Amino acid sequence: MKIFLKILFLLILTQTESYSQQYWLTQNSPTSRNLTSVFFTDSLTGWIGGDSGLVLHTTDKGKSWSSQNSNVNNSIHSLYFLNDQRGFALSYEFDNTPPAYFGTRVLTTYNGGNTWNQSLFPDSNVFLSSIYFIDSLKGFTGGSNGIIFYTTNTGQTWMESVIDSGFAFGFPIIDIEFYDNEIGFASGGSFDIAGQMFKTTDGGLNWKSVIVGPEPVLDLHIVDSLNILCAGGDFEYGASIVSTTNSGTNWIYNELGVFGISNAIGYRTQNEIWVSMNLIDSFLLSTDGGYNWDLLPTPGSSIISDMTFSDYRNGWAVGKNGVILKYNSSLINIFNTVNFTPEHFTLYQNYPNPFNPNTNLEFGISKSGFVTLKVYDVLGNEVAVLVNENKAPGYYNIQFDGSDLSSGVYYYRLESSGFVQTKRMMLLK
Repeated sequence: MKIFLKILFLLILTQTESYSQQYWLTQNSPTSRNLTSVFFTDSLTGWIGGDSGLVLHTTDKGKSWSSQNSNVNNSIHSLYFLNDQRGFALSYEFDNTPPAYFGTRVLTTYNGGNTWNQSLFPDSNVFLSSIYFIDSLKGFTGGSNGIIFYTTNTGQTWMESVIDSGFAFGFPIIDIEFYDNEIGFASGGSFDIAGQMFKTTDGGLNWKSVIVGPEPVLDLHIVDSLNILCAGGDFEYGASIVSTTNSGTNWIYNELGVFGISNAIGYRTQNEIWVSMNLIDSFLLSTDGGYNWDLLPTPGSSIISDMTFSDYRNGWAVGKNGVILKYNSSLINIFNTVNFTPEHFTLYQNYPNPFNPNTNLEFGISKSGFVTLKVYDVLGNEVAVLVNENKAPGYYNIQFDGSDLSSGVYYYRLESSGFVQTKRMMLLK
């Protein structure tokens, strides 16, 4: 089986080699340490965690990264931020000196990571894999002992949730995510034994679990109240995808026959989904919502540990030896106007904002029709017509030049097929 998977991997890799540099671009990295986790709150602001307590922070789309003092010496795991100020992270502790402690340190910040506070998780010999907060008080974590813990006071105390484990008990909890305040999912399992999914409908107090496959489920993404897609696998049988279309009543296990372990999911659009492979220098890519998958090599043969999209044009992937990749957003209109149809009409916030003198205006069209995109001043006077024609479904980027205008507030308005939306922008000279 292993030989077959490796041969299949090489064949697919050969067929897709020409795409290796199209979708992702290698960024300048300030470190050669292994990077383990990445989290962005918006297109500008993000954090990367890595070996030896490394935390990197950007507020300019990754053009520059600053190092933050996490006050820990081991790897940073499972970064999670509620906003650009309030965040959480996990790190393991292996201390042989009295009083010896083996377990997890929980890190918190109230100021965007300028200061990180830490506390020892009260149960020793528990190595937590995931942390998730619904709000500034209520959060969840889980790990090696198969228990989902919750807090209602920002981690000052942690309590055990009740898990109806069925035939499986004690498998590690690997990922946790909530759809809303009441409905949440968790994933986990153990290599060569079982992959397991958990669901709560009462805000995380009680969970029901089900075995969904023979290998652990390492990452999950909640698309909506019904659709969840998960990634996992093992060293022998390779990558797998687990999904549901009815909120977990039934789960579909799909063994992809590709060597590697699918460990992190990045949703760019509902159709375009990226999955990193951890063991090998490749991504899995689906352009039809997860039904079919292609294997694409990573730039520079990089090994990716984690990835995320803050919106449809801004994606990040990090991995071994300090690699940082950014989604090549210049290709969106080239490839995706045809391949990807937005679900809804959407007008995005311009960037940069404030601007001088140029800015980008982006919008998505879900069906063909006549489109207008116009710019107005604060008095309602029309100052520019950027689009005034029929457009096919897709995503579009229009550059606006304000060289002839004075500093101030302006409004841009999109109209098409009954859809009307206006957003505010500021020109500063």
